[in-house]
Amino acid sequence: MKVISTVPHHSVVKQCVCRKCGSTLEYTPNDVTENPVTDYTGCTDIYKVINCGNCGTEITVS
Repeated sequence: MKVISTVPHHSVVKQCVCRKCGSTLEYTPNDVTENPVTDYTGCTDIYKVINCGNCGTEITVS
């Protein structure tokens, strides 16, 4: 394997808007973490989230 560039390819870079502060965020798959949430029935859902770099709000992404 040979690394040609460390800049993320445009096909993996995504954008979203923070609903709290209105900042436009750009992120790559490396920025996404999984947050498991268990509901009252005991079922667990896994949400993919990033944190806003401006206000720190957790944002659910796809």
